[in-house]
Amino acid sequence: MKDAIETSTIAFIAIVAIVLIFAAVLGLRSVIETKRRRKNRAKTDAEAWTELLGSQLKIAPVSVGDTEAAAALDRARKLHYKAVERLKTAKKAKQFARIRTYALAGLHNLNIMRRRLGKAPGPQGPMPFNAASSTKAAKRDANVRDIPTGPSTGLPF
Repeated sequence: MKDAIETSTIAFIAIVAIVLIFAAVLGLRSVIETKRRRKNRAKTDAEAWTELLGSQLKIAPVSVGDTEAAAALDRARKLHYKAVERLKTAKKAKQFARIRTYALAGLHNLNIMRRRLGKAPGPQGPMPFNAASSTKAAKRDANVRDIPTGPSTGLPF
């Protein structure tokens, strides 16, 4: 009887150990896959914003008369150059996020140039400055409500 109890206890411990090892392996694979997907998403996002900035720079005027507009155009070109150069060597999601920030800042500078020249603003993205490291609570817009609106809720606006 004593041998049967010892054998069943050892078998139970072995099964629990196998299950724990299996769970750890699955968890590790999940973490690795999530990191890979985040990196690919960050890379695609950075490439798309950089490409948009490049296409906007192609249609931008070569030179402008206003000094502030010219400075903004020059900053946008430098940010695009920096983004393209860093895209060649980036390997981590954080590096791709920084490249995305450069491209968004370049688009912001192009919009500054357009406003100075009296033209309509071009494509915009989210505000590029401190976007990745915003630990403070975001300021709420007074015009934004927490109540959902739309045809399905019965609230028109």
